[in-house]
Amino acid sequence: MSKHFFFFLNKQKLINYIINVVLSPTNTLINVNNIKGNPKFFYSAGMFDLKKKQKVKQPKAIITILRALLSKLKIYKTTPVSLHFNNLFSAQQSYVFKRLKHKLFIKSIISYKYYPHNGCRLKKKKRIKLRTRTRKL
Repeated sequence: MSKHFFFFLNKQKLINYIINVVLSPTNTLINVNNIKGNPKFFYSAGMFDLKKKQKVKQPKAIITILRALLSKLKIYKTTPVSLHFNNLFSAQQSYVFKRLKHKLFIKSIISYKYYPHNGCRLKKKKRIKLRTRTRKL
């Protein structure tokens, strides 16, 4: 009997879905995948008629995408979910977490930052030639 109980515990999944929140330099994306990587939902800021800097700089993009996402995710309230943040600042991460923690069963949170940090070499700057004027006496 203990073998069957142990088999049941191993078969139970810890996380069923992964929610990726990505802030790229040109767009804001949120997608929901199952644990095998098959997509369930995908939203970008361009789908909500946001243009240019509205897609990245303003928090309006994250708010509008989360509203659409929460209306679709009511059926996933009891399934364990993992949140993955890419290139989001801590204030934005806490905002997204506060909005989702009452609606979903969040099991883990992982944050990735791909922006350059200390030690990355900067782009080569163009040198400006300094020309001296000749003085006439």
